[in-house]
Amino acid sequence: MADGRSGDAGPYGMVLGVVDPAAAAGGSPALRPVRVTAGIEVVRAVAALGWPVPEAGTSVGVLDVLPGGARVLTRLSAQGGGVAAHCVHLPAGAGLPGGRAPVAFLDAPGWGSGDPLGAEPPLSSSLGDFARARAPWVAAFLEGVREVLTRDGAGAPDAEGTAYEGGVPFLVAEKEPSLVARWIALACAVLPPERAGSLSFTTYGPREAARSGRLVVGVPLGSAPAVAGQRLLDGALPPGEPVTDLWAAGAAWLWREGRPALAAGARPALDGFALVAAAHREGLTIPAPVRALLPDALDALPASELPHAVGALADLLGAEAPASDAEAAGLARVWARLEDRAPLHVTAPLAGAVLMALVADRPTGVPVPGATSLTASGRAALAARLGPRLREAVAEPTLGPRRSVALLQAAAVLGVEIAGPVLEDVADRLVAALTRVPAEEEALPVPGALAGLPELCAVLLPRLERYAAREPLAAQALLDVVDVPLDAAVRPVPHLRMCAGAASARALALDAVAAWDELLRTSRPSWSTEPALLYTALRLVWTEQPPGLAEMAHILEAADSDSHRAAGTWREAVAAAERGGTGTEAEAAAGRALAAHLFRSFPAELTPRTRARLRLLELAGDIAEGRGTDWAEQAVALREPGEVAESSGLLAHVYAVLGAAVLRQPGSPEGELYGLARSGDPELLAAYRQAAQSAGFGERLRADPATAAGCFVDWTAHPGAGPAWETTSTALLDDVLRPALRSASRAHLTALTTALAAGGPHRVSAFETWHQRTRASRWRRLLGG
Repeated sequence: MADGRSGDAGPYGMVLGVVDPAAAAGGSPALRPVRVTAGIEVVRAVAALGWPVPEAGTSVGVLDVLPGGARVLTRLSAQGGGVAAHCVHLPAGAGLPGGRAPVAFLDAPGWGSGDPLGAEPPLSSSLGDFARARAPWVAAFLEGVREVLTRDGAGAPDAEGTAYEGGVPFLVAEKEPSLVARWIALACAVLPPERAGSLSFTTYGPREAARSGRLVVGVPLGSAPAVAGQRLLDGALPPGEPVTDLWAAGAAWLWREGRPALAAGARPALDGFALVAAAHREGLTIPAPVRALLPDALDALPASELPHAVGALADLLGAEAPASDAEAAGLARVWARLEDRAPLHVTAPLAGAVLMALVADRPTGVPVPGATSLTASGRAALAARLGPRLREAVAEPTLGPRRSVALLQAAAVLGVEIAGPVLEDVADRLVAALTRVPAEEEALPVPGALAGLPELCAVLLPRLERYAAREPLAAQALLDVVDVPLDAAVRPVPHLRMCAGAASARALALDAVAAWDELLRTSRPSWSTEPALLYTALRLVWTEQPPGLAEMAHILEAADSDSHRAAGTWREAVAAAERGGTGTEAEAAAGRALAAHLFRSFPAELTPRTRARLRLLELAGDIAEGRGTDWAEQAVALREPGEVAESSGLLAHVYAVLGAAVLRQPGSPEGELYGLARSGDPELLAAYRQAAQSAGFGERLRADPATAAGCFVDWTAHPGAGPAWETTSTALLDDVLRPALRSASRAHLTALTTALAAGGPHRVSAFETWHQRTRASRWRRLLGG
């Protein structure tokens, strides 16, 4: 077989150098080169794996790990149309000169004829140059090496112990096998000796790309992965995605620092945490890209391993603030996992890292660690380190409220004192942000944050108390989303407490009045000491609609007029009275009673405009019940500009009542029509006209001759009252009375004229003249004219 598999000696001549185990343990190994043929057990085991065929003019290095831990290092060279193979067998436990990795001997003298492992090859700086030239790819390469080394069953013999269980190898694409050998040497330099010695490879093996017993396989440039998901490093292509393996990134960094042996010596082997801790102990500054991988690597550990890993990094974690937002958030997650689950000496450095991240304005996503999360010495050290920056940051006038509170929490934890004026400024900014409607989420402190800040609460709560007195509903909504520790108040905050208890009072009370009574009953101090609580309770209970007349009457009776005067609740009584005045008869009566109460109890507080509105309310009652005189004159006088605001419709209601009352009907007062006609008020005259044009009144005109006669007299009277009345009366005659009489019977008209005659013949004559136009109009319609 051209590939040298067992059963076909092929062109290969094999020279097998056997290391005497005893000599290996005691001193320099003694190599006895012998020429052998296929059939020797070791040769069979190696040949069963298959060897690659080197291209002309090249040589290939292969390291195989045999059952039981023995190894065979092979160098294959294309010679004279065939392939010469020289194998060196290393029994289990045998070492190499200088403790070097097998790959270091591929270029040693003695291959093919002598003893290639007879002496340690000289160290060369070319590997460092290679590492620096390939720096963008080194971490990705080491990540691939670590993956195949730690893969379950990697390089293990099969069940019969004669060959490997093949696996998917890590492919390294280079233009010649010697460069692949350099990659492998680069990896071995950062691997512990036992791992470096067992990293099986072939520097050229395109036929083994899909599956091989060797862990690293060299392939030509431009090769593609042989199977889905296979790792391949191609030095001719740009680097791929950033490396996420902590050990690989750290080892690549140590190569750049010229300290690969530091990675090789870190224990446990291939452990990124051990590598980073070792570098920190050596005084090296861990670069930000490597530090950034720490949190996710820690977070990925099972709970049983996490405390040990964090403990190994304690000195590093407490030494520097997180260098990025991702690192800060990741370390905070790890701290949250371990807090209360690991000893303080393990978690305290993480808590310190969270505090340092907070001061550096990096998001953590966790609550501010408490004082019990730190050791006494760590707390003192952090206070000395972070104190100046804390004070400076808190005093920043553009600082957001949530961050302000978080920094104050950190200051409280560390015992860093913040000046009183700074706290005042923070409280002002916090109130301004919280009372912005709607409050932005980032403005809200983390739940429970204020409870541990008594100094801030001492200046914040009085400001919120004043806000609650002005805007109780908004304050109630604020308390629903912000955890405000009311018990931390130095002075009473009854408005805030009332806002906090309003929802439960409304839910438990039978009705609104009972809820209002309950809020006042439980207020401390009492409303008698703080009358403004009367109005706060009113606004908290009647949230969707204002109090009704009966409810407002109860409110007025519940406290003395001085308290209502101070609270301003009497203004709500004015509004309730006005609303009642335009409602049903019962509501109008209750409104008038409320108005009378207001006139008695708050005479000095009622402005001329308010007095006018309440007097209109009473006037409507007088008109409805027929009391008093000069209704039109009173109504018009009360509606003078600047006296009455017509937002409630009260004036229109009074005009409607007045118009209907003056309209000719049984019980209509004599003389009120003259005042209405002379008023010249367009809205009052319109209300009178609207009452006359109602369907019900039209029926009365057609059914009752006396009503029709009275209306003719009224609507032809007062000819000098003014143009507004002239227009209104003409319209009433033409648009109301004439249509009503158009189909009147002779008997109806006779009764009508009889009623008119009682006032004198001139009225009959005037009616006859006016009515002629009505008959003419009817004949024209009948004749189609």
